[in-house]
Amino acid sequence: GGGGAGEKDSVLKQWYQRRVRVSKLEEQDLWSDILNDVSTASTNKDKKCLLVLGDEFSGKTTVINRLRRLEGHTSKAGLGLEYSYLDIRDQFSDDIISRLSIWTLNNDQTSLQYTLSERHLTYSDKGWNGMVVLVVDYSKPWSIMERLEHWIEVLDKHIEGMKIESSERRDVCSKLTKSLQEYCLPGTENNKDILLPLTEGVLDNNLGIPIAVVCTKVDTMTTLEKDLDYTDAYFDLIQWHVRKFCLKFGAGLFYLNGKESANTDLLYKYIVHKMYSLPFDISPSVIDKDCLMVPAGWDTLQKISILNDTLRSFNLEDDLTTVLPKPLNRRADTSREIKAEDDQSFLTRMQSLLQNQRPAGARPSKPLTSQTSRTALPTSAAPGGGGAGEKDSVLSNFFNSLLNKKPTPGASGPSVRAGAATTGTPRTNPAPASPRQPARTSSKPAE
Repeated sequence: GGGGAGEKDSVLKQWYQRRVRVSKLEEQDLWSDILNDVSTASTNKDKKCLLVLGDEFSGKTTVINRLRRLEGHTSKAGLGLEYSYLDIRDQFSDDIISRLSIWTLNNDQTSLQYTLSERHLTYSDKGWNGMVVLVVDYSKPWSIMERLEHWIEVLDKHIEGMKIESSERRDVCSKLTKSLQEYCLPGTENNKDILLPLTEGVLDNNLGIPIAVVCTKVDTMTTLEKDLDYTDAYFDLIQWHVRKFCLKFGAGLFYLNGKESANTDLLYKYIVHKMYSLPFDISPSVIDKDCLMVPAGWDTLQKISILNDTLRSFNLEDDLTTVLPKPLNRRADTSREIKAEDDQSFLTRMQSLLQNQRPAGARPSKPLTSQTSRTALPTSAAPGGGGAGEKDSVLSNFFNSLLNKKPTPGASGPSVRAGAATTGTPRTNPAPASPRQPARTSSKPAE
């Protein structure tokens, strides 16, 4: 019986060792699963991608800082390509549930291959994990549509060149269409089982990726009204064109003020709604001209046509660049080379201009010489010679008559007789006293 007990102990020991090995393997598998889940969660958290496109100095960095709640942050705008991130927090616990990568592009279209690529833009059952924000500067309203068309063309060409299966492309386009069909106003319910087709003009160009159009520096409306005489009709015209553009590509529209961030929180909620399928229970706002907020799926051509009553004086088919007033460009043309004129040529030209501007009858100016600088005594002109000569002759005759005039008997005065002055005969009468000097009196008594 002893052998049977030893065999039993040996079997139990082997079974126990085998069980321990299995437990260790299961434990290792459990930790591997946990690490894989954490790695997958971390990878998925960083895969969400927000691409911000816009011209230089259009306000992209300011928008990102406000989304990140960095109102006092004075970060410098980057060149070419910038990277940032946005922590997505739970609306109840304020815990960070995900991290959204933000790529900002400045006029460098080649950087799209690094930001909006198969590495960052992945496909899932909910569609692509990316979203595009187009930023335009409202302080230059005449160029808004031109810049929007430019960037949407760049985006369209890039997506067409990506290596995406046609089936996936059709799938993401259909999901974007469905998201617009499922939109409903806050407080209302939409039957997701019965989806109505999109109305005319909605999502005519489906890129398969959510888009939001952000107009910055809307507070410059007052400056446009003051400096360029903009009226409400001009602002309605801008709104008409921008809303038509957003309707065509299924994009949301947000007006952001440069000094206040009234719509920034709404933009944050809209991005979270599009990227993480969280509810967006904010009603559209189209009453205030400087605080527009139009989510994708709400707008229609019929709603936009309400603006037509104030746009009767405009041809809606014309481009904004030809309709909206622009400031005068007073900068000098530096492309043309300016050559200095020769001094002698300049003086000769000025002399001819001065001679042409001289009034009629004026004597031509002569250069000063030593001969003309001498002063000449006036001479009497011949009789009948001219006005100046006759005047000199009359004066000469007048003075000669005074010199040759003889005094009358008994007259007293300063004149002297010509005969006495010429013959030297002694005068019998005493000379009269000069009017300037009193006459001398004799000191001898009369006899």
